Amino acid sequence: QIAATGANNVQESLKYSTGIIASGQGPKGLSQGTMFAKAVIRGVEKGTLVLVDGVPMNQSGMYQLQDISTDAVEKIEVVRGGGAVLYGSEASGGVINIITKGKRDTKIKAGIGNYGQQNYAVSVQGGDKFGVTYVYDRLGSVDHISDPSGGRPAGMYYNVTRGERNNLNWRYNLTDDLYFTHSYSHSNSHYVYRWDGRNGKNKDAIGQDVFYKNDEHMAAFHYGKDDLTGNFYYHKRNMTTDKSKVKNGPYKDKKYDPTQRIITKTENKDQSIGFDLSNRWHFNKGSFMVGGDFRRDIADVTDKGKSHHYSRNMYSVFGQLSYDISDPTKMNLNFRQTWVGKDGAGNKYDKFTPEVILMHDLDDNTMIYAKAGKSFMMPTFKQLYGGGNVIASPGLKPQSGTHYEVGAKKNVGKSSWRIAAFRYDIKDSLEANVSGPADNPDIKYTNQDIKNTGLEIEWKRNQSENLSYRLGATFGHPEKQERDKNGVVGDWHDYYGKIQLNGGVTYTTGKLTTSFNFSHLGKRVRDA
Repeated sequence: QIAATGANNVQESLKYSTGIIASGQGPKGLSQGTMFAKAVIRGVEKGTLVLVDGVPMNQSGMYQLQDISTDAVEKIEVVRGGGAVLYGSEASGGVINIITKGKRDTKIKAGIGNYGQQNYAVSVQGGDKFGVTYVYDRLGSVDHISDPSGGRPAGMYYNVTRGERNNLNWRYNLTDDLYFTHSYSHSNSHYVYRWDGRNGKNKDAIGQDVFYKNDEHMAAFHYGKDDLTGNFYYHKRNMTTDKSKVKNGPYKDKKYDPTQRIITKTENKDQSIGFDLSNRWHFNKGSFMVGGDFRRDIADVTDKGKSHHYSRNMYSVFGQLSYDISDPTKMNLNFRQTWVGKDGAGNKYDKFTPEVILMHDLDDNTMIYAKAGKSFMMPTFKQLYGGGNVIASPGLKPQSGTHYEVGAKKNVGKSSWRIAAFRYDIKDSLEANVSGPADNPDIKYTNQDIKNTGLEIEWKRNQSENLSYRLGATFGHPEKQERDKNGVVGDWHDYYGKIQLNGGVTYTTGKLTTSFNFSHLGKRVRDA
């Protein structure tokens, strides 16, 4: 299914999934510094936890899905809806767990497209122990991406002159129970912002040049034998933004001089080190699992010539009781208790998140289920301490949610159906308030509330070995209740998109595969 989307990276492949909207700042998911490509699950913009082989990818609220090549991916597991307490913080909207390939096909691939697109990949498998995949992806010039009337500042549109990605992913099996994975990615892009000449002069003059660069390493040992599993990991991401900006815009100052420029450089360095360990015990009517994890997050930020260092430790105990109430009826009780050490702003958090799931088999091809649970998400260092245009908000609370879902799954001949009704209420959602001049706005994060009630339907049919179809629809009513800088609560208003439709058809004959996919998000509303 991933290959049939034709996508070269995970961000592109997810955009055809039911209940998921994958969007990028630039074409092909190119990020713009800390403005990154997102995977929004059921309308929760901030609350998608991304794991790679069970290791958390989120750092400072960001995950670089566009830098993960689909050529290295075996499968993608998606948990829609919050309350995924077994996975920890940032799972308010859901979880995306990317499983990389154990054994790889030895192959080479090359592709070209318009806008200077190029994609090359090579995979090699050496015996049973070592497999490696390398991918190079390039995008050429794309002009007039944004509408000048809605730009910041108004009258400026932007172009991409180039974008490049390199991704190396490899795995080594030390024993049957222990293996090591490492992934390195490097991406860079060049954005050029130009004036549209609405004052009769300076048309297409360069307002600013911006170079973005991202380097990322993820390394982990993975252990699994019988019911004992564990991971030990290290994750490092360096993000650099070099900006050259005209000192005076052509619409404000008659002394506009394109040679008078302001040069700035911003660096964000994130590091995470952690481990988790869990074991499951079986008894007559079920099983019990208990585990724990530790994670230390470190951030070093250089902005406007000043350097800042932040760190915090997170500890968790989690568990699951799986119990067979009867032969067709099963229950899961999940829990997680998280403690966060005191940070530089004096914040010290702890959170208990439970979840209950009931599942009942009506027959061999039909099951119904219901679940209710809690979720939470920590504020990032930048939201707490500020940086760039972001004003510090040291008193931010963690985002917490309550989630409910009922649904059914049924196989009918060659078709499978899934339907789910869901509701979530997220308290203290971490949202940005923008104020000040359009060309240099101030951003301050505040705690606001969001909610949504919706229905999700998905149908898949394998007509034959050669032909398959799928259709999905999500209907919801996401709303937000904002608080201003003084804490005054406003009215509830519509937010994000109410209707999502997606689908596709794939046909295979011999060595030729042809696929058509689509995704639509409608009834979209943003903040006033």
